[in-house]
Amino acid sequence: MRKPAALALAGIAMIGALAATPAPAAAAVGRLVLTTDTGSSSQLIYGGCENPVLTHAPSGLATFNNTPAPGCAVWLSNGSQHFVLCAGQGTVPAVYANNALIHIRQGTSLPCL
Repeated sequence: MRKPAALALAGIAMIGALAATPAPAAAAVGRLVLTTDTGSSSQLIYGGCENPVLTHAPSGLATFNNTPAPGCAVWLSNGSQHFVLCAGQGTVPAVYANNALIHIRQGTSLPCL
């Protein structure tokens, strides 16, 4: 009778050990929400910046909410000018409100003040 009890205790110990094993870490992702002057918003979710991302921003940009992936920076360009988005919420400068490109590349983003 002691063997089944010992097996049961060993089984419980094994379940406890499995429960204590940490789950694999989720892949880090970045998230950018852009809101226009009309109130519409678009969201861009990306998994990293090893391969640079370049896409067109919607017209009439007004504000952003930027949560960059670790080691990534998001910036807007309009011709020869560029603006690095801070991490958090901010206002898009008027020069980037229309016809801007969104760049996601390796870098750092300072917190928004």
